[in-house]
Amino acid sequence: MPEVQQPPDPRTGARRPQQQRSREKVARILAATGRLLEEHPYDEIGTRLIAAEAGVSVGVLYRFFPDKEAIVASLVRDWLRRFVEISQDTAAGPLPERPEDLHRLLIEAYADFFRSEPGFRRIWWGGPRIPMLQSESDANDQDVADTVHALLVGHYGAPDTPEARRRTLMAVVLVGHLLNLAFRDRPEGDPQVLSEAAVLLDRYLVFP
Repeated sequence: MPEVQQPPDPRTGARRPQQQRSREKVARILAATGRLLEEHPYDEIGTRLIAAEAGVSVGVLYRFFPDKEAIVASLVRDWLRRFVEISQDTAAGPLPERPEDLHRLLIEAYADFFRSEPGFRRIWWGGPRIPMLQSESDANDQDVADTVHALLVGHYGAPDTPEARRRTLMAVVLVGHLLNLAFRDRPEGDPQVLSEAAVLLDRYLVFP
């Protein structure tokens, strides 16, 4: 039975596949784009090169993505989702006794993502601006902050107040900027900036 085509995403034009085989092809296209971005500037990568790297025809690629920017937008959306998953995975694992150690655990988990995700640094600093994803980025910051706040309340006795939630969100946004600074020019991250990010959390997320 032929796959029923879903309407394209109105923001990017990308189509969400329904069948497992199609989802695997989309995953290959996204992974191939990430690998290519590790080796080539964004402007040098085209849909034909992406299709060849993914092992699919150009026609298959265009079945799911109208252009290169739509592929990159899907990559960025996946990365944003992963940002939330990192905080959730940390919350689900063994937690340290002190909140200061939790702060360092979280920062190191995000630093590992910056170091290891193919194509991430190229797009984060050198790719196209994708305005339609800004609201999703803001929502992801809120989701991360909610997860961290729940950890601080449930495991470390922080107050569950609007002020505490606001400060946690501000800390998440500020640490995001420091992570960007740490990895902008250094693939492994600037250890001094990463250390200062932990200090910021230690100082800012102290509640009476």
